[in-house]
Amino acid sequence: MKINRIIAFAAGLATLVACSDFEEINKNPKAANASDLMPYWSLNKAIMSDQQNPNDAERVFVLYWADIARQDGENSGRSVGASNDEWAGCLYNLTRNCVNASNLAIKIADEAIAGGALGEHETGLFANVKEFARIWRVYLMTEFVDSFGSFTTDFEANTPEYKSVQECYDFMLNECKEAVANINLDFSGESATEQDADAAYLLDAAKWKNFGISMWMRIAMRLSEVDAAKAKSNFEAAVAAGPGIRTIDGIFRIEERNAWNDLAGVMSRTWDWQEASHTFANLTTNLGGADVRDVLKDPGKRLYKNAPLSEEKVNEIYGAYIKDAATYLGIHMVDQSGANLYEENTDSPTWGYFFDGIPSKLDPRALVYFTLPCDYSNRIETGYASFPASTAPLTTPIDVPNQAFTVDVSYAWNGLIAGYGRDDKFSNSNGLLDNSSAGGVHYGKTYPALAERYRNSQEFRVFFGPWETYFLLAEAAVRGWNTGISAEQAYNAGIKASFEYLDIDENYDAYINSEDYNRVGTSVKFSHTAEPSNYTINYTDPVSGTVKTTEYKYPDANKVMYKGKKLNDQLTKIITQKFIANTPWLPLENWSDHRRLGLPFWELPVSTTDFPYLMEGAKNAYKTGQKPGCYAQRMNYPNSFKNASPEQYQNAISLMGMTNENTITPLWWAIQ
Repeated sequence: MKINRIIAFAAGLATLVACSDFEEINKNPKAANASDLMPYWSLNKAIMSDQQNPNDAERVFVLYWADIARQDGENSGRSVGASNDEWAGCLYNLTRNCVNASNLAIKIADEAIAGGALGEHETGLFANVKEFARIWRVYLMTEFVDSFGSFTTDFEANTPEYKSVQECYDFMLNECKEAVANINLDFSGESATEQDADAAYLLDAAKWKNFGISMWMRIAMRLSEVDAAKAKSNFEAAVAAGPGIRTIDGIFRIEERNAWNDLAGVMSRTWDWQEASHTFANLTTNLGGADVRDVLKDPGKRLYKNAPLSEEKVNEIYGAYIKDAATYLGIHMVDQSGANLYEENTDSPTWGYFFDGIPSKLDPRALVYFTLPCDYSNRIETGYASFPASTAPLTTPIDVPNQAFTVDVSYAWNGLIAGYGRDDKFSNSNGLLDNSSAGGVHYGKTYPALAERYRNSQEFRVFFGPWETYFLLAEAAVRGWNTGISAEQAYNAGIKASFEYLDIDENYDAYINSEDYNRVGTSVKFSHTAEPSNYTINYTDPVSGTVKTTEYKYPDANKVMYKGKKLNDQLTKIITQKFIANTPWLPLENWSDHRRLGLPFWELPVSTTDFPYLMEGAKNAYKTGQKPGCYAQRMNYPNSFKNASPEQYQNAISLMGMTNENTITPLWWAIQ
């Protein structure tokens, strides 16, 4: 094997990383690590490094992707276009280094096979590993391109030239096509040494092929609005190549480890509360028809230490707090004069109200993902550092600042709204918060917090699940593409796969037949496409304590960004379900769907002032309707790239139509 040539290749890619990483890439051949000698070791390095160490994960996964994707409601400012150079630099360096490791795996395999000294098994396996590395490199490219934009496709050049987003996608589609076709199912990892060198699939050729097919579908669908013909032809070719990931055991996922390394949980930092977003709360409230009491019984033993709970126990703990969200909106947050306490410049139909209880109907996944306020001691895992479980649950209502009333937040289902710097009338609190502890506010004691199971590094980070394959097939079928399965069958199968993965499939039958609208006017049943109508709903006046009525107004379909101008058509259902199923593991994909389609419904961010980063982010934008410039569209490249390679930096941003870089220029495939 010609290691010198391999290392020279890696050195040629040094321009792809920050200066601090140069020594790692430009290694002395005599000091080459063992990971340079077997292609699957280098591939595994590329996979595990992308798992993201705690420093990178907090900055990239949580503070950038999850915030922008409206999964995490604890706003870091990214959802309204603010840029952070350090955080962006983490993703920039991380993905490039992982791409380098994938490139190295490809080169090692080629050199070893060309040397002619391998046996039949190693020859076949190394050839497959090359294709696995090509598929993984495509995935890594999507992380980079879908976040920043322009990237390189010439991995053998000494000074790689940046290409347009369109050229990058053409390259990735071709890579998927060739890699999937080249995989030989007769050669998989056999020995423990081989299998242990693949944290995802143990070098199982069939699973890698299915992952490649599903990635091919994902990438093809990204072109649906900008090049429908190419999207269709590639998607149909992917379907013809095989099933893709359609079973739980085929999920591309990596086991987390509770340590400070690349395998630590991506959502594990103890100080990140990661509350449910206002978007997520609206999407899941009243959705699916399942009685929340049946969910709270926890027959699958996914929520509570002493599950399953009896009906009597559920009523004892939660009964007084369960309220019908179809007939009750919550507490209207107004002061003694009737003036709104919340800044109401958004198109969310529920903003300005605090739902003081548990909706009687709630998507059952919501309670798997998030722990209700005051419910900490009942959940399975307790005692996680800085998690509310380590403190006594609230026993008294929260005093609303400067007002003559209090609010009981026990088990309340709400979400933090997107906005600039949490800027509102509660002086940097973004709504009702626990102010009972001097010196700080506590989101987790007022809003549902990300469940400990996702924070304690004892899960598997999911990169691609079977539900996504099915929802892609459902969308393709709705578009009239040849998928071999009806849109409704694929849609229901996607929901079923999501429920099965979470062990809550006892709720499936009632769920898929529900015609109940969520807070933004979308129901579950695929054939139920009637648009919602405004109606009279109850709410509580906090000053008088009396129940009053108001008109519940669903979002104005004519003002949404989705070109279909519907709240309950079949594509809206598909992407809504995809968003919920992909939470919390796939925020980048959820962000990409919204940029591509304007789905699912995301409320306009709230602020008392105009947003400095959003071109169309005026505080009164809700009056005219949603536009791409009301939402963050991309991440800015870090200064390290601009300073190290100013010519390629200017080339990169000019390929996206920018003279001066910003975060609101849509990518090539997004709504313009």
